[in-house]
Amino acid sequence: MENKKTIEQNFEEIETIIENMQKEDVTLEKSFELYHQGLKLVKDCNSQIDHIEKQIQIINEEQDEKGYDGFQ
Repeated sequence: MENKKTIEQNFEEIETIIENMQKEDVTLEKSFELYHQGLKLVKDCNSQIDHIEKQIQIINEEQDEKGYDGFQ
């Protein structure tokens, strides 16, 4: 079973990748590798955010059906 990273962990790793890409001694090949890793992390973050947004939408729809206004 795959152990998924949290959004926060992905953001931290993206920050590290950016820092590494900004180093003067990074080669073009290493820079491309880091860029590719960063893209994968961004895609994973987007997927996780989309999933959370869908969950929020479902909760909001359920509350609307029950007549909750969110303040009681």
